[in-house]
Amino acid sequence: MKAFISAVGAAALCLTASAGRAAEVPAPRPRNSVTFETYAYSGTLNGQTTSVFAPALFASFPLSERVSLNAAWLFAYAPSRGGAPASFQAGNPSIGPSVVLLDDAWKVRTGGGLVLPFTLLSDPDEQGSALLRRAATLRGNSGFSLVAPGLLGFTPWADAALRQGSFRFLVDFRVPMSAQLSEKRGRRVDAVFQLSGTPALDVHPNVLVGSTFQAIYVATAAEGSDPVFLAVIPSVRLHGRAGFIEARLTLNLDEPLGFAFSQDGIWALGMSLGTTF
Repeated sequence: MKAFISAVGAAALCLTASAGRAAEVPAPRPRNSVTFETYAYSGTLNGQTTSVFAPALFASFPLSERVSLNAAWLFAYAPSRGGAPASFQAGNPSIGPSVVLLDDAWKVRTGGGLVLPFTLLSDPDEQGSALLRRAATLRGNSGFSLVAPGLLGFTPWADAALRQGSFRFLVDFRVPMSAQLSEKRGRRVDAVFQLSGTPALDVHPNVLVGSTFQAIYVATAAEGSDPVFLAVIPSVRLHGRAGFIEARLTLNLDEPLGFAFSQDGIWALGMSLGTTF
């Protein structure tokens, strides 16, 4: 998964201490971070023209210098339109640890997230299920297990980030695995391999421009179907001491996981706000 998610934060070391004394000071613990984001699309849903919003909350809480606890929760909302009532669905929350393996020229992390089948409690109908699926496609499918009804999942992941001057590069690899627990939706097990790469450039001390290329391979795809799905996600981020605001455009290059607003795939505009404390 990679990945409707991110936050910025830094802690300052005492510059007035001597070099020998500074070496004895332990590295500061990472700060807590909370990110809110939403994707928006206006198109068709079950044959009706509608707007779809896919908000999400992400949080990270440090447990030690290198270990953090991460959580994510995605939602889906369609406002009232054309006489149809407004629809809101909560997805499946995810929680799990992450650990920093290397923090040098490259920063390497790994972790895992347990996806809880919260949607079993609300048991969304066909309209609600379709709305949740659209919320997944808006993110280039990176959050599919977080919104698909009835899924219990686990997602191991690893990423590596490089920063050289004003240039940044991020590689993210994750393997969302899920089991469908709802009998009426058909019990099954799915496994997905997702790889993404993001080159970015600081065009200004407070402006970061980049683009993510995302490739997904569905290992358990039905026979005869295309198991590969691609998306390009350009972005612009404004950041400062208080946090950041980021705009992203998700361009699905083919029909994502069998759910698309049109035969040409979909696009979606995303906005993200993050802060640290």
